[in-house]
Amino acid sequence: MHHFIFAFFLTLTSLLSGEAVYTIKQPVVTMRQDPNNTSTIASQAIFSEEVTIQKKQGDWILITTPDGYSGWCAADAVVESPQHYNATLKISRLAAHVYSVQDTELGPIITLPYGAKLQLLHAENPRWMQVALPDGQTCFIQKGDVIEESSLSNKSDLVAFSQRFLGLPYTWGGRSSFGYDCSGFVQMLYAKIGINLQRDARQQIFDPRLHVISIEDLQPGDLIFFGASEQKITHVGMYIGNDQFIQASVAENQPWIRISKLNESPWNASASSRYPYRTARQL
Repeated sequence: MHHFIFAFFLTLTSLLSGEAVYTIKQPVVTMRQDPNNTSTIASQAIFSEEVTIQKKQGDWILITTPDGYSGWCAADAVVESPQHYNATLKISRLAAHVYSVQDTELGPIITLPYGAKLQLLHAENPRWMQVALPDGQTCFIQKGDVIEESSLSNKSDLVAFSQRFLGLPYTWGGRSSFGYDCSGFVQMLYAKIGINLQRDARQQIFDPRLHVISIEDLQPGDLIFFGASEQKITHVGMYIGNDQFIQASVAENQPWIRISKLNESPWNASASSRYPYRTARQL
């Protein structure tokens, strides 16, 4: 929470003082605990996200993403601009190619994950849209990759939506459709219904909008947290009904997004399971 408040203050100060805006220009940017490539991954920043820069060290910068999380990344991962990137289009596929010309035969210049945003320039062509990247480069994307999705009004709608991501690889620190971790996946799902959760499961469990309920009272779309105790949460998934939940995990030699059963180990909260504690949260 402190990271979020600090990041918001810096962003507001920058706008009032006319300082530059920093936008992620690569599809997915790895954020690390320390400014080197052997450091543990902290999180990811996604194409078109505006970030604040806390510190610079050589070719590395310490950034804070909109969810209040901080980490080090390569300085060339962001582009500096005097104004906001006016992104109005949103990638609706798990991955979408962007081209330098209106022709797929030459190959894409960049491939973007689900949810990445683009600035629209022209849309008169029946197949193609002309867009601008954060660095000002003009290019093209096929309309089918940015078709407007219907909004989700409640968490029960998330069940069908979440299954679009089945089979994607588990990725430590992942926040994109190129690979999610458990909390990054849940964070993305809840954002779909307008609820912006914090980055980690250990933070998400204490969100004041969530209330503890018993496992017997679970409804589709509720979150389930796993760990040694409420203060030591290490995993989160989303209930989808019929004693099942969807999750991103490496357990059971299945390192991908999948559906698991709550009554089976290691998810059944037995003393011998990997997660001896679990709790359900409902809005």
